[in-house]
Amino acid sequence: MKFKDLSNTKNKEIEYNRASITLRFTLIALILILSCYYLWVLYKAVTPNVSTAYKAYYIKTQTLFWQPNKPNLSLNIPSFLDVTKKSPYLSRKGWDKNADNGYRQLNSSGGLYFTLPFILKKNIKVTLTLASPLTSPVHFSMNKWKGVFTPQKRANIVEAEIPIVAFKANHALQFLQFNTSTPLLLKNVKISFTTLNAISHKKSIPLIQTSS
Repeated sequence: MKFKDLSNTKNKEIEYNRASITLRFTLIALILILSCYYLWVLYKAVTPNVSTAYKAYYIKTQTLFWQPNKPNLSLNIPSFLDVTKKSPYLSRKGWDKNADNGYRQLNSSGGLYFTLPFILKKNIKVTLTLASPLTSPVHFSMNKWKGVFTPQKRANIVEAEIPIVAFKANHALQFLQFNTSTPLLLKNVKISFTTLNAISHKKSIPLIQTSS
């Protein structure tokens, strides 16, 4: 009996040692995998050779959704953006992450990040389709330019014109920001060219740049 007990004890020790070794190798493998992953993330964060969309989403946390099929956040004009979809242009700030009943809510201030694949030769018109008529003005800023949306014949449509000089050059990342004092429910944003090549300074005026 003693011999059998010793044999059973030894077998249990061997099984325990095997299980312990397996567990150690598993933990080491997991640590190595996680280390490689975080090293890869760190490399992507510090390397300058990343796409505009990657930098805006992962590094600067500017955009709400990641869409690898839009690496440069390039926006053609005219464009019709359904903001209820997971558009890569939506800013992380301001927008509700989930759309509801065919609309997405904009809280306080938020907007669109994008680049232009060409040099503008005409002013731009931005049209917002809302769930209901405005109860307070919607202001906007385009980089260093600001203005206000004006209601149209259809009560839930507002428009604004933006001059060429408001846009950055050389395929730089643009930011069109909407500012509202009350939350808005938006359905879509249409960006197109205007028929006039001038804009009233009463509607939109440039921000004064201050030295930092």
